[in-house]
Amino acid sequence: MSVYDIGLLRGYGIYEAMTTHNKKPFMFADHLERFKKSAIFLDLKVPFSDAEIEEAVHDLIRANGFKETNIKFILTGGAALGGIDYDRDFPTFYILAEEFSAIPEKYLTDGATLISHEHQRQYPQYKTTNYITAVMLQKTRKEKNALEVLYTSQGKVLECSTSNFFIVKDGKIITAKENVLLGITRKVVIDLARKAGLNVEERDISVQELRSADEAFLTASFKEVVPVVSIDGALVGSGRVGEKTKKVLDLFQKFTASY
Repeated sequence: MSVYDIGLLRGYGIYEAMTTHNKKPFMFADHLERFKKSAIFLDLKVPFSDAEIEEAVHDLIRANGFKETNIKFILTGGAALGGIDYDRDFPTFYILAEEFSAIPEKYLTDGATLISHEHQRQYPQYKTTNYITAVMLQKTRKEKNALEVLYTSQGKVLECSTSNFFIVKDGKIITAKENVLLGITRKVVIDLARKAGLNVEERDISVQELRSADEAFLTASFKEVVPVVSIDGALVGSGRVGEKTKKVLDLFQKFTASY
């Protein structure tokens, strides 16, 4: 990888991440499709076929021998031209494999705490490598003993720094659809919930509505489904993991166990 890579010099790149269940890449086709959509948006060339990428992923899983594996794709424009341009025919593309580490059980039984921050990601519907705001907030997040940072913007609740966010209000499960990254775990949870007869709405959530939510939870590839019981020091509902959240968590765990 060149020290002149435009991903380093100008932050011009995309990112995709997935984990395995039973040593199989979870929802691989969906992740790859989202990765390619991000590449098209940034006019980046994916230098290998879908089949070649999938084979490389399986090779990495076997070679590392982890119980479960986190897989990350990085694609940039390659070496910069004139400091700010790039040659589309010579991208930088690599795949990382890391050992999966399950989120501590206490978050599933007792729930997690979040802090909020006024921010909307640039090009939120695409998974770019621009995580500057999220990185800068990590010190504060740790000081507040929070699991994640919840982004709000212009009175609307959007997403967390690396997760999608849901509330439960009057029996309805609600999550934002606009100005957020449409996560793959989010998609699975929505599909499972609807098949189980639960009412799911994809729409704007106001900050005011968040304050009166009965329950909340987040979803992400590396966190899966995590109940949320407190935001900025204020309890969500009763401050305990809610019944709808428990149901969603159970549905997801059963689905991945048999994946």
